[in-house]
Amino acid sequence: MFDPPPPIRQLTPTGDADHILRLGRELQELATRHGVHNVMTDNGYQELVVLTLFGLTKLRREGNDARDATGHQYELKTVGRISSDGVRKASLSVTTEHTLTLANIERYRRVWLWVVAVFDRTLPEVIYEIAPAALEPYFAAWERHLRDNDPSGTDPLNHINNPKIPLKFVADHGVRIWPP
Repeated sequence: MFDPPPPIRQLTPTGDADHILRLGRELQELATRHGVHNVMTDNGYQELVVLTLFGLTKLRREGNDARDATGHQYELKTVGRISSDGVRKASLSVTTEHTLTLANIERYRRVWLWVVAVFDRTLPEVIYEIAPAALEPYFAAWERHLRDNDPSGTDPLNHINNPKIPLKFVADHGVRIWPP
C-alpha cells in the first residue's frame, strides 16, 4: 500500500479580513434574530432583506417560508439579476422546487401570497406580490404532468425538476411592492 507524503502547507494568509469578518458577524447576528440561521447561503441575505422590509417572520426550512403578524403565510422567491459570471441577465425566471411534487403544489396554492424579489447583487431591484390564484395556470399544468406520469398518485419519486415561472408573468399578473 502506498503511503502519501505528509501534506505541505501551500498558502499563507497575507491579507487582513478582520473588517469583512466583523461585517459578516454583525449581519449574521441580525439575521439570526429574524430566523435566518445562515445568511451567507441559500439566499439568506435576500430573505433577510425581504423579511425586514415587510415585517415578516421566517418559518422553518420545510414548508412555507414566512408569515405576517396576522398569521398569513407566504412563499418567498428570490431571483438574481447578475449571473455567477458577472453578466446581467436579459430575461429572468422564478425557480420553484428541485423536486416539485403534488404536495408542493397544494402548499403553493394555500399560501396567502407569493413574494418575488429580484436582486441586482445585494440590492433589491424590484419586488412583486402575486396571489396563488394568478399562478394557477402553472400549478394546473404541473399537476397534469405529474398525474399523467403517475395516475394513481402513489409514486413517491414522481416529481418535476425545478419548473420555472417567467418573471414577466409575475410582473404582468402580480403587484409591484418595491420600490414603493
